[in-house]
Amino acid sequence: MKRIVSTICGCLMAVLTYAQFLGGGTGTESDPYRIYTLEHWNEFANEFNNGESAYGDFSGIHLRLMNDITDTIRTRMGGYEGNSNDSEKKFNGYIHGGGHSLIISMPVSPNGELGFFLSYIGLNGVIDSIYFQGNIQSKQAMMDLLQRNYGLISNCSLNFDCSTFDTLDCYCGFARYNYGTIQYCKNYTEIPQGAFCGICGENIQGRISHCTNYADMQCKSTSVLASGIVQVNFAGIVEYCLNIGNMVEIKSEVSGIVTDNEDYHSVYYDSVNMHWVHDTIKGIVRNCVNTGNLTMAENVYNSAAVGSLAGINSGTTINCLNTGNSTGVYSYEGQMFKPSLFGAVGGGIAGTCIIERNLNIGNTAGGFIADLCIEETDIIADNYNDKQMCRSLSIGGEYVESIAGVRLTAQLTGDTPELRAMLGDGWSYAEGRYPIPLGFENDSIVLRAATPIFLHAESDDDYEHIDSVASHFTVSTANGASWSTVSHNVEISGENATLRYVGEETLKTRLNNLYEKRIHLNIVNVPVVAETSEMQDFDIFPNPVIDILNITSSQTISEIEIVNVMGQVVKRIEVNADNAVCDVEDLKSGVYVVKIYSRPFDSAQGAAISQRKFVKE
Repeated sequence: MKRIVSTICGCLMAVLTYAQFLGGGTGTESDPYRIYTLEHWNEFANEFNNGESAYGDFSGIHLRLMNDITDTIRTRMGGYEGNSNDSEKKFNGYIHGGGHSLIISMPVSPNGELGFFLSYIGLNGVIDSIYFQGNIQSKQAMMDLLQRNYGLISNCSLNFDCSTFDTLDCYCGFARYNYGTIQYCKNYTEIPQGAFCGICGENIQGRISHCTNYADMQCKSTSVLASGIVQVNFAGIVEYCLNIGNMVEIKSEVSGIVTDNEDYHSVYYDSVNMHWVHDTIKGIVRNCVNTGNLTMAENVYNSAAVGSLAGINSGTTINCLNTGNSTGVYSYEGQMFKPSLFGAVGGGIAGTCIIERNLNIGNTAGGFIADLCIEETDIIADNYNDKQMCRSLSIGGEYVESIAGVRLTAQLTGDTPELRAMLGDGWSYAEGRYPIPLGFENDSIVLRAATPIFLHAESDDDYEHIDSVASHFTVSTANGASWSTVSHNVEISGENATLRYVGEETLKTRLNNLYEKRIHLNIVNVPVVAETSEMQDFDIFPNPVIDILNITSSQTISEIEIVNVMGQVVKRIEVNADNAVCDVEDLKSGVYVVKIYSRPFDSAQGAAISQRKFVKE
């Protein structure tokens, strides 16, 4: 009885203690403690950092930001109780941001200490819906929001000013080490140099899900590494993540999604069953998209982790899409490589490396895989490149069809049984675009990134690619895409792209200020479409035309063909009269050529042919 009374009294004392926060609330999910001011935030943080606190690790206690708050301290929630990981105090409560901002201006440490605004989130800790912003100054060996996350970070954003960073600084997004879950989070923070990870430094058997990096990185230093989402995925899961950021003039390791994707292998002796056990936890990257462009600067570093999707992959990468371009060169063990979709694949200590059903439609200068160290147990198949969009398709200097099949743009777009059989059920298919990984069906940026152009192709062996364009072509306007040009060597009208001059050209389609897709072309020849008039008194009107094109001649017109800029006949009409009315309302906007055939009645000569360009509005 005495123990029961003591327990009840303890609970009452705890409730009374919890009710003392100045902002109000009782700490429950329905009535959280409210944080209106910096004073309230200090009160909560000081309580947590106090080893004698009745709140302990704040397990089950809910706090909610009610306003934007500006803070200047280096470590707000430290909770240190010792020097080892086991003795570090971890926050196990709930911080609900309500969409408000924590504006952090973290000063330089006089002792060179690491900077973590929040140190450790425990297994039951949750941080959600906070917009972190402010100024993070240089001379910090490491800058992350958290040092270690074992719990959940959800629906948060980072947008710090790190413009003073130098070559020794490092930005690792939400956590230096993630053992828990980071989901639906966004990074907007850009750094000029040092080391950059958009979402997380190392994902160690944790989960990174539905996260996006918007930030670019323009290198100004002599040594730098950059990863759009995660630097190292060690036996964790990275899924439904998108990198939009461009990483330019990188001098060491770089990747759009993850630089190093690894399985965890352990071997131990089972003393009960008396045998050795080989245990493997897979490192998985799945249903991710990279739209960012990667540029390697010439360097002398022994770097092997360079790839649009993954730099090094000894784990599993499946159902991923790359639309970004990669250029430049890098060195590894004395050899020079160009960045590829994967920098190096295979070569794991044990287990199986799996690279399956990935699609590359970007211009990866090095092709699919730069360095292939495949083992007998590895599975690398059903991956595809668009050979009209990619300069080189070699793998480790040698083309391997089974590892990276090549297809024409038309074979990799739309919704066909053949395409579904190639990539499987993990993709969304639709007319007028490339497949996109499931999870991005309604993502406007990915939909725009998957918008193709269709260069001229007669067959699998007779086709034009971006470095050798000599024919007019078409562009897709799916999902509201409209295209513009930089050098005006190409004229675009609707879906028709007409070559005007030899030289370089860049085609652009833009989505607000969030994303711009660029396709660089080298025009080697310009076809001449001469307007001819073998027929007498030949005319067409109106021009431009909306719906009805009238054709007149003093001779009998036997047949009319309308041809698009790629030379394809899109309409054919038999006439046998001296004038014709042609309905072109169903044609897409653009430039066309009308060809008129006439066979004189009084001779056995061949038909006279006249042709003229017109514009369909």
